[in-house]
Amino acid sequence: MKNLATILYNNGQANKTNITYFKDSTISVNNNSIEKTINYLSKGYYILYEKTGEDSFEYFFNAYTLAKSKHHSNLYKLSLLGILEYYQFKYSQTNNQFETYIQEFEKICVSNLDYVWLYLYKVYFNLQSLSKESWSSIRDLKQLENRMLSVSKNSNLRPLFYSLKALKYEYTDSNQEALKYHQLALDLSKEKPFLKYIAFRSLIRMSIIAQKENDFEKGIVLLDTAINYIDKSDTLRSLIYINKYKSKHNLKIKNFETAYAQLEESIDLEHKLEYKTNMLEKSALEVKLRTAEKEKQILEEKQKAQITRNWLIAATLALVFGTGIAILVQKNTTKKRKLAEQETLLKQERVDNLLKQQELVSIDAMIEGQEKERQRVANELHDDLGSLMATIKLHFSNVKGKGKDPALKQAQSLLEEAYQKVRGIAHSKNSGVMSSQGLLPAIKKMAYVISETNALEVSVEDFGMGERMENSLELSLFRTIQELVANAIKHAEATKLSIQISQYEDNMNIIIEDNGKGFDRSKIDKSKTGMGLTNIEKRMEHLEGNFTIDSVLGKGTSILIDIPV
Repeated sequence: MKNLATILYNNGQANKTNITYFKDSTISVNNNSIEKTINYLSKGYYILYEKTGEDSFEYFFNAYTLAKSKHHSNLYKLSLLGILEYYQFKYSQTNNQFETYIQEFEKICVSNLDYVWLYLYKVYFNLQSLSKESWSSIRDLKQLENRMLSVSKNSNLRPLFYSLKALKYEYTDSNQEALKYHQLALDLSKEKPFLKYIAFRSLIRMSIIAQKENDFEKGIVLLDTAINYIDKSDTLRSLIYINKYKSKHNLKIKNFETAYAQLEESIDLEHKLEYKTNMLEKSALEVKLRTAEKEKQILEEKQKAQITRNWLIAATLALVFGTGIAILVQKNTTKKRKLAEQETLLKQERVDNLLKQQELVSIDAMIEGQEKERQRVANELHDDLGSLMATIKLHFSNVKGKGKDPALKQAQSLLEEAYQKVRGIAHSKNSGVMSSQGLLPAIKKMAYVISETNALEVSVEDFGMGERMENSLELSLFRTIQELVANAIKHAEATKLSIQISQYEDNMNIIIEDNGKGFDRSKIDKSKTGMGLTNIEKRMEHLEGNFTIDSVLGKGTSILIDIPV
């Protein structure tokens, strides 16, 4: 039965159509809590998707309370997903009862698929109004995009993801990109009964884009097509959207009577939806109240049992009192011994911390020394050798007959080339996080210089980069990224490398990925010079951040840096 619960949970996440519904409400089940939970879930999903006149919340809530009380982790997750699906289907954006269940589900997420569902629902509920204001948590969509990289292209999660991505492009007024992803979502969902609402939403949004582009006839055709994908579990809301947007299109083409009739119909449907929503909320509240009453009775019975146990304990205490004194003496001796051992451990810990601090100071000194050496070399190249070569060029230009002598002409050309190389090296050595620049400009400049060589294509993506940080922190991060890119150039044999920098609230996230040959970290020669992966890791630890390496031989390397700023 545990295997059955696992299969049901995994199938429920990957493909709703794999769930086998127990349509007969009188189905016989044993007192086994797992079987009862599965029965509640199956009934809940069946009513949610197939029965328009019934409310499925009670079944999902019963499954949730039973699985939670019996510590059935997989069924507990599936029950929470059932409740979130219920709220997503039944309620408008004004209802925020789902937030408690979202937070509860987030605490028990383990697998990548768990997090995909978490961020899908987070974005869903934040986008219920389909307005720009609802994109306040765009960080959740970014997290969802990262998680979707490891999800199969044939997964039924794809059309859901494409639909949300299309909405993102609508938000940025990239209508053609939005239409592209709406069409992808429509193509992948229109033949799947449980994804009809995705097809419906795609057609609605495409009609809105048509209105923006003043193609009102096309918008009406798209709305007529959307009627074929109305989900019978959400008919009222769907008809509201169709009538409301048809009214807007007809108004633009001056079909005033039709537009007015459709607007009236949408308003009437909204009143019906509001009444239905209120009844659903009342039903859900009654279920919770009945459950609370039942829990109260169970608690009273437990208290009575506890009183009986307390009398037993009181009688037993007199018997064991004498033995307790002897045990206390023994424990006191043991405690003294443990305190002595703990004191020894604390002394050792102080020594370890001191060594660690000294090691971090050494890393800081190394980085500072490298920066000073770069600056010194750059100044010498630019001020001394650069000035000397400029003087030679000046004298060379005064040589008479240089245009007639091929050797002199070739020498002048080589001198110019050497001069430009010296300037390039000086600027390269001097590149970095200067006070007049910043972390992001310095990284983009480095990426441009490397890409110009055609040996490695380096791309930089940034999100949410705000004001500049403290210069020493910017310098440390730049040199870290520079070292990691240098490692990719020297060892990875990669053709492409991407640098993604995101800043949200008080955290910065840096991802460096290449398509090189990968490596086994356990075989790295730690005696090599430079910052080194070990020193970089210690540096990030000093900054109270995380440094993670994910490398697979033959498939490239991903490095994740996450630090507070």
